[in-house]
Amino acid sequence: MLNSMLFAAVDGQSVPALQAASALNTPLGVRSYGMGMAQTANANDLSAMYYNPAGLATINYFEYALSYHAAAAGVSATSLMASIPLPYGTLGLQGVMNVPQDNEYVQNGVNILPDRNKYSYIAGLSYGAAVPYAKRLLNFGTTVKWFGANFLSSPQVTSYPQQQKGLFIDLGLSSVFDPAHYSNALRWMPRMAVGVAARNLHPLFGIDNEVAPPENRSEYNAGISFQFPYKLMANFDVVNTLVNPTRFRFGLEYWPIYFLALRGGMTVSGSGDQYKSIHWGFGLGDTVQKSKLSFEYSGANEYYNGFGVALETVHQTYHRFAFHHSFESTEFIRGREVPVRFNERYTHRLRFARALQANEIIADTISDLPQDRGDYQSDMDAAGGGKIKPDVAPDEVPAQPVPTDPKGKKKPEPHRPPTIIGKYLVAVYPVSIEMTAGRPTSFPVKERLRGNFLIEVSSGGVGRLIPQSKLGAAPEQKKGELDSVYFKRLQQTLGADLIVFNKLYIDGNTGDLRLITIYFRRGAKGVSAQTEVVGSDGQEGEFVARARAEFAKEYKALLGELK
Repeated sequence: MLNSMLFAAVDGQSVPALQAASALNTPLGVRSYGMGMAQTANANDLSAMYYNPAGLATINYFEYALSYHAAAAGVSATSLMASIPLPYGTLGLQGVMNVPQDNEYVQNGVNILPDRNKYSYIAGLSYGAAVPYAKRLLNFGTTVKWFGANFLSSPQVTSYPQQQKGLFIDLGLSSVFDPAHYSNALRWMPRMAVGVAARNLHPLFGIDNEVAPPENRSEYNAGISFQFPYKLMANFDVVNTLVNPTRFRFGLEYWPIYFLALRGGMTVSGSGDQYKSIHWGFGLGDTVQKSKLSFEYSGANEYYNGFGVALETVHQTYHRFAFHHSFESTEFIRGREVPVRFNERYTHRLRFARALQANEIIADTISDLPQDRGDYQSDMDAAGGGKIKPDVAPDEVPAQPVPTDPKGKKKPEPHRPPTIIGKYLVAVYPVSIEMTAGRPTSFPVKERLRGNFLIEVSSGGVGRLIPQSKLGAAPEQKKGELDSVYFKRLQQTLGADLIVFNKLYIDGNTGDLRLITIYFRRGAKGVSAQTEVVGSDGQEGEFVARARAEFAKEYKALLGELK
């Protein structure tokens, strides 16, 4: 069968797929292809360089991907894409090589494929970043790419050009609206994104063999996306060109478990039976040390004459494969490099759910304790010596001189209820940080939060702090040990009446802050209380103030229950 196909091959049969009109509009990326190519609004992986370069603004780490995909007319493509974070924005690199699939086939010592030496390529440079003064709302991006094709192995007289060259430009905008940023009551709502992109804009320079005018290559796309983070994403795109019918793309991505993604999608046209396709795919990946590794597969059935009644019409099946490797690390714990896994592709199992369960937060926090040793003594010395000023004025009114009568005798003090000053032991662990988006950096708010909590306990008159040396020597949770058993053992080891864990989630793109505080009271069978405070880095002082006020109210109430 293969031999008969090769002998039947004619010169130039692969040229339509190698030329600019087809190659420039053959999508890049495997994950996005499995989602029906609907990525204009939420292009949050390397395929943003093809669909909407504004999506690069959300990729604030180094990542590269190698992929292979089959195309029409017996052509295959190999691509390399990479993202490089910059001090402001992200740079993207792409390179694509298109060749006939069987160009290495040899029979009786002779390569008999007429198009064996034909090829085309794309080399591109992209940039995406947040729009200044609107970084919480709008991202922009652009791609500049050079296309080249060589068909010189053909006879001199052909119906197609011997070479093609040309410079093409893509422009894109995207915006993300997360209701949870504005109210905790809206946390159940999906995160919404919109995007627009103009692709393959072609300024003419009059160079030799320049690609002809772009009426059949330029695309003008718009899209909307609804995402329930770590679980489900639904994308919808509209694709417009000057000479082809409008196309509508639909795509879904579902995560049944943190290392597995299932995808599906469909493309239909606004009129006629052209440009109809069904897509599917899956991905497998996990975090490994300070990076993520993933393997992606996608496939599609292209229906040239429409779907028919029961998808029985003639169609062509295409397959794609890719390998991704990303690096997401930063330094924020006294010079020690700590991995931060903040994107939503193959994230850590403890980050899989949008709203983490309490035991997951605790386990994640405790796992960081041996390395995250705050300088407890210096914090307390500073607090006692007045070097650290509380961000919240203490509730207690400074003691006033006892009034005396005119004869100099002290008046009797009024009756005061008994207090619990110094009676209970409190363990406040260092604040653990996790990025949800954006580029990691140093965040002094972590130390400000814990410093205020230490000051609150030492001056609040309801407890005494457990030394840091004792916190660092706390036992770790055994494999298979129930959380309730472990926390009881931890409290007994520390001799604590109350244990407090804090985890701060930071969105580096929007500046949003979210502090989760978990409390374990002596004698409790599980989490005694959990509080959440949200704010922004633009109002850090007010955020710390509310966090301290919430902490003061909660820990005093819990200690009061031990009377």
